[in-house]
Amino acid sequence: MRKFICHKNIIIRFIGLYLIGLFLFIAAWFLSFYLFPEGLMRDTSIASKLAGSDISMSIGKELTRIFIINLTMGAVIILFNLAFRVNNIPLGYLIPLIWFLLYGLILGSNSFSIAMAERIAPSLSVLGRSGLYELAAYTLITVSTYNISRFEIKALFKTNPEKINEPIAFQRQQYVGLIIALILLFVSNIKEALMIYNQI
Repeated sequence: MRKFICHKNIIIRFIGLYLIGLFLFIAAWFLSFYLFPEGLMRDTSIASKLAGSDISMSIGKELTRIFIINLTMGAVIILFNLAFRVNNIPLGYLIPLIWFLLYGLILGSNSFSIAMAERIAPSLSVLGRSGLYELAAYTLITVSTYNISRFEIKALFKTNPEKINEPIAFQRQQYVGLIIALILLFVSNIKEALMIYNQI
């Protein structure tokens, strides 16, 4: 799998990392839906704590708030990628995978800050929600900045971090990837803001 998530082609990197994330998401969704009590995971993520349970008076303000929170989360990925890589895999690759897992747990247990009327059983209905599209944007941000690490651990627990002296060189596909990720993130945030207002 590493040859896919570290491939020189950004599309292959994206597909590889997103498929791993989808597997984690589906497994977590089934687990939390059938085994977790409702609301168990509420307010456990940083994003949910930032979002809170209060809704802005206008949909424009709500959208702005959601988009700023999601941009902040995207910046976290870039910072982790910038830190170091292990066996050529950037540290930031862990972040969207953790978020896929958390989203599955939160969705299955209906642990959103603004709870749904009822839990959603594992099904294709999730495609009508904004979550997987936001995670696609995060994944695209991750694979678009895969080569910016400043330190490297060539063998985990065996070698010390080494400074990477090569300058950061972005290819055109990486710039395009970041632009598409931001557009996808914004569009999915519009959907999220509309869904929140349709619940109240």
